[in-house]
Amino acid sequence: MKPRFHTVCLIACLLLAAGSANLAGASSVEETANRIFKAFSKTNQLESDLNVSPDFAVAVQNFYIALLRPTWGMDVGFAAAGGNDATGPLTGILLENMFTGTRSTIDRSYGIRMRASAELLFRVGSAELNIASDRKEALEALQSVIPGVRLSDALLAGDRPHHYAVTSAANLEVRMCVLGGELKLVPGVDWIDRLAEYSVVMYDQNKTTISDYQNTAATHPLDVVLEIRDALVQRGILVKQDDLIALGPLTSGVSVDDLSRLRAVFHGLSEDQQVSVYMGFR
Repeated sequence: MKPRFHTVCLIACLLLAAGSANLAGASSVEETANRIFKAFSKTNQLESDLNVSPDFAVAVQNFYIALLRPTWGMDVGFAAAGGNDATGPLTGILLENMFTGTRSTIDRSYGIRMRASAELLFRVGSAELNIASDRKEALEALQSVIPGVRLSDALLAGDRPHHYAVTSAANLEVRMCVLGGELKLVPGVDWIDRLAEYSVVMYDQNKTTISDYQNTAATHPLDVVLEIRDALVQRGILVKQDDLIALGPLTSGVSVDDLSRLRAVFHGLSEDQQVSVYMGFR
């Protein structure tokens, strides 16, 4: 009986240790999420780098988003960080008050050393996107493409690249998306080819080019949509009609500190005209 007694004790100790680890993890998730929320709400950088385990990164983000919802509204879409880690693109949650339209004027103090990047978004037309297997099926499940500009915070202290888990926990540092007009993905247009060849140029108030992007050598936007969809499924999230999907920064991030105006011009998305997103800063 003695060996059996020791076996039972060992199992009991392991269960107690596992329970303690789960409690410690939960405490760490809540504490970390509250630190991020406080920094975001008070527009202050975090005082020091976060130490976030990859296992808890999404849990921290979910708790952080729950803290934001009373002020920032409910979920209306998803954002990607751009570029993939080992398990696919990092994803964040977009809330309804994280959007404004072209020609808006934005107070620089509204964010934390904000930087601007051109962005391409899609609006979901059907939940069939959850089972789309290729570009054609993805296109059929989308209703529009939207040119935009993402405004990101320098929420995480320090200039070094941050571990993907920290970026994920901080909801990719997204502050706001400035949206241009929606372009309906109407039948009869070869959108697969059109989306493969668009380009973007961002100009400052002096009409000087400050950043640009050419899509010809990059991953096709519809492939990125499918990659984001897969990453969301891993999180247990299914997209639904009218959700927005932001593909990730296209251009390098430009500090808005010295900008009074910014114009992002998208070429190739519309057959007969360039498409622009304007904003002012004060």
